[in-house]
Amino acid sequence: MLLVESFGPSGSGKSYFKNKLIKKFSFKVFDYKSLYNLIGDRSFFFKLFYNFIKSSYLQKIKNTYLIRLIKKKKFRLIKFEYGKSIKKGSLLYKKYKSIKNLIQKSEFSNKKKKTIKNWASEEIYANHYAKKIDYQKLLLDSEGLIQRLFIYCYKKKNKEQVIKEYLDMIELPQLIIIFEKKIINKKNTFIIEKNEEEKIFKLTLSELKKRKILIVNSKIGVNKSYLKIKKKLK
Repeated sequence: MLLVESFGPSGSGKSYFKNKLIKKFSFKVFDYKSLYNLIGDRSFFFKLFYNFIKSSYLQKIKNTYLIRLIKKKKFRLIKFEYGKSIKKGSLLYKKYKSIKNLIQKSEFSNKKKKTIKNWASEEIYANHYAKKIDYQKLLLDSEGLIQRLFIYCYKKKNKEQVIKEYLDMIELPQLIIIFEKKIINKKNTFIIEKNEEEKIFKLTLSELKKRKILIVNSKIGVNKSYLKIKKKLK
């Protein structure tokens, strides 16, 4: 499976770009969450529910009051069990523990740290197993493991060290689409100061250029980005 992530400041158009790209493909394109819900330890009921709220019919009426209510409440009866798919003692578990340590040391509240841990659990698990899936399939995410460096490096003095060690530890996507500039002031749960965001972006991009990874600038547009991804899929 080809892994494609986006990297850039909040409000730079990553989700919009991703949604435009997905429409170019004639087959199902996964993101980390959808792949995790397919191969992870979700219950059968959860998987049915997830497929229900993601169905094309509901996407057309997603702004109705009922659908907004369902998504907001997420049927509180559903039990989320993040991290249980990762076996203790495995290499994957050691990576997860290291990333949990980064999260614990981050500059955010405990409530937000819990959210970040949930993301990390899904992304690490799906990222690891995606590489074992048929290479002709595609995982395309508007964020991902690299995007989390904005959180892990925020207000840290040793940013370069954190970035290098983190990129050494994770399984990198084969292609990353970068977004250099903020387009809109998006409401974000994790508010990161502009100067910090710019530092983290530059340092991460500099380190990524040393790796075996194809970096595509979103400035080339959706059509050219699609052709580059299609070429990598062959």
